Formats: sequence, structure tokens, C-alpha cells
Amino acid sequence: MIGVSETVEDVPPAGEGVRSARVKVRCRTIEEDDLASVVRLLQVGFPDRSEAYWRTGLDRHRTQPLPDDVPRYGYVLERDGAIVGVLLALYRMVTDEAGTHLRCNLSSWYVLPEFRALGTLLDGFAMRDRRVTYTNVSPAPQTWQMHKARGFKPVCSGQMLVMPLLAGLGRGRRVRVATPETLRLLPEPEARLVADHLAYGCIGLVCSDGEKAWAVLFQRRAIKLRPGETRWPRLPCLQLVYRSTALDLSAFLGAIGRHLMLHHAMPWFVLDAVGKLPGFAGHFFEGRAPKYARGPNPPATGDLTYTEVVLFGA
Repeated sequence: MIGVSETVEDVPPAGEGVRSARVKVRCRTIEEDDLASVVRLLQVGFPDRSEAYWRTGLDRHRTQPLPDDVPRYGYVLERDGAIVGVLLALYRMVTDEAGTHLRCNLSSWYVLPEFRALGTLLDGFAMRDRRVTYTNVSPAPQTWQMHKARGFKPVCSGQMLVMPLLAGLGRGRRVRVATPETLRLLPEPEARLVADHLAYGCIGLVCSDGEKAWAVLFQRRAIKLRPGETRWPRLPCLQLVYRSTALDLSAFLGAIGRHLMLHHAMPWFVLDAVGKLPGFAGHFFEGRAPKYARGPNPPATGDLTYTEVVLFGA
């Protein structure tokens, strides 16, 4: 069971001498009353993100059914009643072939500079539960080696930009918009997952071959053509955030490409991968947006459901 609060260390305020009174800093879970302070701190740490960005994502996550012994939003570092650090921890219950288990998307870490040395303790406090599979879908490049040292393993090593229209016609393959009618073709848990993500603003498609049906979800994104380069414009695109486990995506690429072009004027999409995918026309970008997981039930490559990518948006 995850603890509610823990005093992590006594630290003198930054810039004060060793004779200053030492100050208690504790780590604890985020409560509803903390959200305004948490959002203000996140805006300091991520100045390109608006207040609406954070509140929208947290509001969406609030509706997730969770056990009583996991935090709703994550953890904070608190010094004398003031929040000086935050780590969002977005838990969800996952049911798949392995059974029902907990997964936690560790997201949006920020600690005020004078308390930065305690940031690793915040991480350690958040990852104590061995039942849980922890993921990080947006690690900063300077943290990649730290994740590996902590036992995280890559879920993907890069992204592929796919041109689906070049895959051929895909005769006999049908792609339709996910609607209440087409969702009835899917198993009930998957239909519910797709409906949730439609409400988050994702594009949902139902693929069928006349006998079986599968789902695909895309999130609208704008990606940098050259990571770290601010002078280059961002490329509008879609990112694949979910596909049914049994779906042979390559067989539906042509049909998906026609649908995306006709309905969204979008000739390409990106998806997470561990290398160039056979049968996919496009380019694999090694090292772009790697994602990591640690725990007993890592997600499938490309499964970003209920993570910050869809909850908070682009």
C-alpha cells in the first residue's frame, strides 16, 4: 500500500548559512485542495503550458475509477506548508490478457531550484509499489540514462513517420468513423476505451474485414521536424495512440490513409516503434520521443491510452 506522507529530509533554506534553523520538507500525496497550487507550480516549470492545459487534463483524469490505496493525482514536496515540488502520477486500472493490474504514468516533474536535490526522493517515494507498472511517455533527454539506471526498459526507441496512402488499396478492408453504431462491433471494454478517448478529442476509427472489427485511435499533434531546433516550423500530424492488439495494421494502411486524407486532409501519421516497420512506407527517426516502463506489465508499444498525451493533449 502506498504511504500518504513521509518526511524526506531536513534542509536549510537555500542561501542561508549552516547555523540557520533547519526546515522540514515532506513528501505527500496531492489532495483536491492542492490543485490550484500544483497548477501554479507546473506553470512555473512548464511556462509554455497554460492553466487550461493542466486543468483540462486533471479534470479528465479525475473520472478514472481507482482503488482507495493509490493517489488520484500524484505527489508533492511540501516545505512549511508551501508546495515546492510536484510529480503527477496518473494511475489507472488495466485489464488485458495478463489480468487486471495497476499502471501509472509518471508525468510532469518539477521542483523549485533551491530544493532540486530532493527531486530524486520525490521520484523514489512515488515508485515504491511493486504491484504497479510505471511508465514515462515524455522523458527529457537528460533523464534517459537515469531511467535505465532505475530499472526502466524502453517501450520504443523512436518514432516512424508513415505515409499510409503508399501502402496500396487494401481491398476488402473497411474503415469507418467510431460512432455509437460502429462501436457495437467491438468488445464492450474496448468500445468504452474508444468512447472515452473520443471525449478527449481523439480521432477514432473502426476497421473491419467483413468478419472481425478492430479499433484505432489518433491524437492530433504538431511535431518538430528537428528536435531542439526552434527555427523550424512544427509539422501538423496525427499520432497513433492505440490499436487493437490483434489488428494487422499494415493490412489496413491504405484504407486508413484514404480515410485520413478525405476526412482530415492528413497524408501521414506518426507511431512509436523500435525500428523501421516492414510494409510501412515512411521514415523511422531513431531516438525521437523514446518511452520507458518499469514493472510487471509493461504496455504494448504505441499504447498511450489514458496517458498525459491524450488527457492533456498536444
